[in-house]
Amino acid sequence: MISGKWIGDIPKYYQKEGWKLKIVQNKHENIQIIKKTSIDKIKIMENENGVQRYMNLKHGISTPFFLLYYHYGEGGFFMKKKMAMLCAAVIGVSAVFGTTGCGNNGNEELVSSAEDSSAQDTDGKVTKLVFLRAGTEKAKKNYWQEMIEGFEAENPDIDIEYQECPYGDDFETKLNTGFASSTAPDIINFTMASMGTRVPLGQYESLDKYVDVWEGKDDFMENALKLGTINDSLYGLPVFADPRVLIYNKEMFEEAGLNSENPPSNWDELLAAHEKLVKKDGDSVVQTGMGIPTSGSNMHQWFSIFAEENGVKNLVDEDDNSILINTPEAVEAAEYMLKLKELGVVQWDSTNSDQNPFSTGLAAMTFGSDQDFQTWNSGALKDKIAMASPLKNKKQATFCGMSFLFMSGETEHKEEVWRFMEYISSPENMWKRYEELGSAPLRESLKDKFIAENPEINQVIYESISCGNGSPKVPYANSVYNIVNESMEKIMYGVDEPGKSMNDGAKKIQKEVDNL
Repeated sequence: MISGKWIGDIPKYYQKEGWKLKIVQNKHENIQIIKKTSIDKIKIMENENGVQRYMNLKHGISTPFFLLYYHYGEGGFFMKKKMAMLCAAVIGVSAVFGTTGCGNNGNEELVSSAEDSSAQDTDGKVTKLVFLRAGTEKAKKNYWQEMIEGFEAENPDIDIEYQECPYGDDFETKLNTGFASSTAPDIINFTMASMGTRVPLGQYESLDKYVDVWEGKDDFMENALKLGTINDSLYGLPVFADPRVLIYNKEMFEEAGLNSENPPSNWDELLAAHEKLVKKDGDSVVQTGMGIPTSGSNMHQWFSIFAEENGVKNLVDEDDNSILINTPEAVEAAEYMLKLKELGVVQWDSTNSDQNPFSTGLAAMTFGSDQDFQTWNSGALKDKIAMASPLKNKKQATFCGMSFLFMSGETEHKEEVWRFMEYISSPENMWKRYEELGSAPLRESLKDKFIAENPEINQVIYESISCGNGSPKVPYANSVYNIVNESMEKIMYGVDEPGKSMNDGAKKIQKEVDNL
């Protein structure tokens, strides 16, 4: 039997449900093997040296690390279905990841920082905040550190500790650790995808009370703010937009007798250009028009672009959990993608963008990010490629990811956190973000200045952000992605007809919804 000393309290967002969460500390030698169990039987522990880790219960193996343990009542080891789904979505069914890749000291950073975050100097005037961002790119690190230094200079009563962690399991684990042990960072720079799981858990604070009286609200791009909203409440303040744009090869257009100054603007024009650009050697496609993938982990993004251009709201409706991938308009989008494939494509896996045939001159068109464009335009394709405005069938649309600033739902320093968020979102610092990182400014007052810097490119980027939509912000989003990826692969490889494949996928998603 495992026993230990209770060293932590339940986060406030579980108190509302009557749950008990404790943290136990055990001696290394006392940790024993536990029989196979489920995600709702998880504990948080730390070893005798204070090193914190997750443990994988999926295969029933325990190691001397800490785990989450939700104890309902005095004797029951079970969870309500809805809470179990949300916790599983945040922690992950495999639930055990080390955090050695985060910051300097993994989760220990958050623990030590949280102990100091409410402390003040001897005069009682300095508040310490912890800022955690996803990603380790050097250029962005330099930018954030510059912003923090500038903010601290203007706000000597606030001190901000910078931390970073790679995207993926390491970052999720670090956040899970912080929230579970009440040592979460005060400010979080993370993705839209995180909102579907973390907002319902109370881990992100609503910004309405601050934004509603903020002069910057009316100057912000409306769609950018919309992407940070759930149930009409704003949780994320947009920072870095990541739209998908139509990119085409002007040289290949001219060789095919197409007007390189007049790229496709709708489905009919895209299909006609695609067909004219396809080249075959016997049955083998040696050049394609539209470089769409036929498999991979990002098929849901490609499908969502065409589906939303055809009038579909999203893969699912965030407001009522209605499944939309098998609506007539969505099926028509899948049929359109299949038609492009049947006319001739160079097959590639969307998991690896380096496989995109556009990058090697084997495709004349594709969807890519503005970073993709910069990369391709600096190599063999330099000065041969251009951007085109988002396509339209029933409406103009594209996919647009977004990185946000989030206020921790547990921070004791909300006013100070908002001051930092407001500082980052000022016109001056937003423009500095563009100058240093190439990130599109998200204020309407900067639109004309931004477009004037590079009219052909920046006009398209602005349009794409204005009409772009991200993945649905729901707790079961990862399941939606996987199911749509599978459904699209079956369609592209002729395993199932589009209608059947999307109906089957919708049934699988419905099971996820029913488990909420």
